[in-house]
Amino acid sequence: MTINTRDFGEQVISEDKIITFPHGLFAFEEERRFIMLSPLGEDIYPSWLQSVDNENLCFIVYDPGQLVKGYSVTADPESISAIQAENADIRYLVLAVVPEQYKDTTVNLKSPIMINTEKMLAVQTIAAENYPIKFPIFAKEGD
Repeated sequence: MTINTRDFGEQVISEDKIITFPHGLFAFEEERRFIMLSPLGEDIYPSWLQSVDNENLCFIVYDPGQLVKGYSVTADPESISAIQAENADIRYLVLAVVPEQYKDTTVNLKSPIMINTEKMLAVQTIAAENYPIKFPIFAKEGD
């Protein structure tokens, strides 16, 4: 199938790679189907979480495990049920906010996306752990 994307023009995607969000994302509850675009290579971040149905809706995402050693999430039962994740392999992604000065980019570690990679179902959840909403991904000069 061919989709239009915000940053990469037309892309041919495999329908089995579509990630379905039964409840959408926070503030985007009507958007349910997304695809991961990884222009730097698979599992190399940042990646783009692109809406299949709205070419202008796209999020920059990172693997939180690559940013924070030991990152893990205690999710609520509703989130686990929504993606049928009781015994599934779960992948986590976090949304980035990329300001004009890209070196000030932050990710939201408190509200990760949980993906059941076997069923391609996902949900954005709120971690029980005390993670920051604005975690800087680049070291500041002098740090």
